[in-house]
Amino acid sequence: MLGNLPNSRPGRRSTKRSESPPPPSKPAPAPAEPAASDAHGDPVGDAIRTATGIAAAGARAANGVAREFVRRLPLP
Repeated sequence: MLGNLPNSRPGRRSTKRSESPPPPSKPAPAPAEPAASDAHGDPVGDAIRTATGIAAAGARAANGVAREFVRRLPLP
C-alpha cells in the first residue's frame, strides 16, 4: 500500500488545492461531567489502569536498557 507513494514530496501543489489555508476547525465539545453516583469512581477500573500504566512504564524502561546494551555490543 505504501509502495505507491513518492520518495519525496513533489515541488508544487496540485491544481485541485486552493492557495488559501483551510478554514479553522470547530472546537471539540467539552467532556461530560460524571454523574453524582460516579463521584467515587470505579475502583476496579482505576486499579487496572494503574497496573497497565506501571507495566507500560516498565516495558519502556526495559526497551531502553536493551537498546543501550545492544548498541554497546562489539561488532563481529
